Amino acid sequence: MNILLLGGSGFVGGRVAALLRKHGHNVITAHHHELNLLNLAENQAKVFLNQKDVVVNCVGVMHKDEAILETIHHYAPVQLAQWAAECGVQRWVQLSALGACESHSVAFVGSKGRGDMALCASGLQVAIARPSLVFGRGGASCSLFLKLAQLPVIGLPNGGKFDFQPVHVDDVAQGLVALVEHSPEYGTVIDFTGNQRLTFADYLSAMRVQFHHAKPLKVIPIPIGIIQPFLPIANVLSNGFLSADNMILLQEGSCADNEQFAKLLGRKPLAVKEFYL
Repeated sequence: MNILLLGGSGFVGGRVAALLRKHGHNVITAHHHELNLLNLAENQAKVFLNQKDVVVNCVGVMHKDEAILETIHHYAPVQLAQWAAECGVQRWVQLSALGACESHSVAFVGSKGRGDMALCASGLQVAIARPSLVFGRGGASCSLFLKLAQLPVIGLPNGGKFDFQPVHVDDVAQGLVALVEHSPEYGTVIDFTGNQRLTFADYLSAMRVQFHHAKPLKVIPIPIGIIQPFLPIANVLSNGFLSADNMILLQEGSCADNEQFAKLLGRKPLAVKEFYL
């Protein structure tokens, strides 16, 4: 198949590109200066969309500007989908986020949800992947958590008792490629979650034992009520990790049934104890 891959140089997209090519597909990626989602040009976009069978969108950004999030995750993909349909493209595979919902108060998750909903109404055959926290070499969150796991003792909001179901980046890439190749039904939405549910504290501790070969992590619980007033400062000092939005997402957790995902992969997704770098 002829495939346009958006975000092909990213954490997930790079793996998707390699796997699609390994499977014999013709994959075209567009650099930021060639296809700028913040300032789309129709003629330039259609150069990439012409004679493509599928568009795979792996673009996702974390940004403090809500307008940029809305453009990247919602308006730009929908505009591209409209032009894709005009160019004869039949299918669109979208990398979203677990819990994406158009009414979510967190701008990142809400913009993803609004984009998903609009794409499903675009007339294209749309399949949406919604992964949990993604683990793997090169991932920003993974790198941060590996650094935190080096600490023998750490203070965590609520003792880190937030439920997670992390998923390995290679499983995410394989799932996206399967969505490209299997032609799922219109509006298919699949949650991509790993095969082990654990708390955030246990996740960090598992990484400490598994990758740093150290003793389990000791966690000092910090009441959320104490943290809340200091979140603006903590947001700056932690490079965005301890933001008000992230606290909301931590408290919501990141878990979902993975039966559909396992069926898509043809096997159970990896559990944290099976993760590798």
